[in-house]
Amino acid sequence: MRSGLGWRSLDPVEAVAAVHEIENKDTLLRIAYEARNPEARRLAVLKIGDKELMASFAKHDISPIVRRRLVRELDDIELVRYIRQNDTDWSVRDSALGRLKTLEEE
Repeated sequence: MRSGLGWRSLDPVEAVAAVHEIENKDTLLRIAYEARNPEARRLAVLKIGDKELMASFAKHDISPIVRRRLVRELDDIELVRYIRQNDTDWSVRDSALGRLKTLEEE
């Protein structure tokens, strides 16, 4: 049963479903910075598609779920190396390693 909170919901299914329906960039930015649900934040940032915003969230978001997914979108090899060496979560560092391998092969 849905709470009716949309992207503000802590339920990932409800929050993500709500974000999927939103196309307005200003609203997506608000979600990226205000959503309590990490899956909603992650999807909002991906939908915006701005590489600088992705880099910021990949480096600084509180949730490893967000950082892990966004590091795979980065093109800045030095930033990916930084995240690989300095992130506090092993799964984010592992994703950064995978992205480094891809970037180095290109």
